[in-house]
Amino acid sequence: METIEPVNGIKLFVRRFGDPGRPMLVVIHGGPPWDHSYLLPVAELADAFHVVFFDLRGSGRSSRDVPLQPGLIADDVAALIRHLGAERADVLGFSYGGGIAMRLAEQHPAVLRRLILASTTAYGDFVPVIPAERAAMCGEVDRSGGEDGALARAMAEADLPVTIWRLDRAEAWRAVLAEVRFSSAWDVPYAEGKLKPARPTDPSGVLRRWGGDVLILHGEREMTFPPEVAHRLHAAVPGSRLRLIPDAAHMAQFDNPVAWLAAVRDFLTG
Repeated sequence: METIEPVNGIKLFVRRFGDPGRPMLVVIHGGPPWDHSYLLPVAELADAFHVVFFDLRGSGRSSRDVPLQPGLIADDVAALIRHLGAERADVLGFSYGGGIAMRLAEQHPAVLRRLILASTTAYGDFVPVIPAERAAMCGEVDRSGGEDGALARAMAEADLPVTIWRLDRAEAWRAVLAEVRFSSAWDVPYAEGKLKPARPTDPSGVLRRWGGDVLILHGEREMTFPPEVAHRLHAAVPGSRLRLIPDAAHMAQFDNPVAWLAAVRDFLTG
């Protein structure tokens, strides 16, 4: 089901799978100039959950000419959960969306039941670990502009050797990228340094105070946010669970979808 929902004073493009009577699982995509479509493998969980995808404000088919800050997006998520008739929901935040999910735990803890932090980081003081041979394979990016989403699309294509591990499946990943509706709405505020970090000021403290179940889901071959940041957050949040997905980089849901989805399902149903 695809709808445009009036939420928090804006319009969000929403895509839902599964019985609305089942527990809600909300998926927050990353980017943020991407849309939700590259995370559609999560829809396989619709046999047990009401799976809700949406495009962030400024992204995809949601409202574009609106203020763009992570705190507002966290407000959008809380409002969307209530708008769709749930008091609480499980939330999966991917990459930038993981930071938004942590802000949700800070700003609206009552709507959050369980939390999955996938391919993300709670920290900013780390260095990406990119092998020289992978870095050499990355392409050049034309930053001169072009049609809507041109810069974000060019960056996604250029960074392919770093975002996926399975280079033998590069064409399959390009097919996924071809379906993404990239946005230019984030380009100017990002270039001008006006965007706050997605994560809250003290992410581990936020998660400890919230006190709910947390799964930290990370690719063993992650290069953008090296696995050390996942281990660090796991150590800082007592009771959290850490799952490292083998043969997977940043886009672990693509590199190793079977293991990735099994980890999500095990956490949410176990």
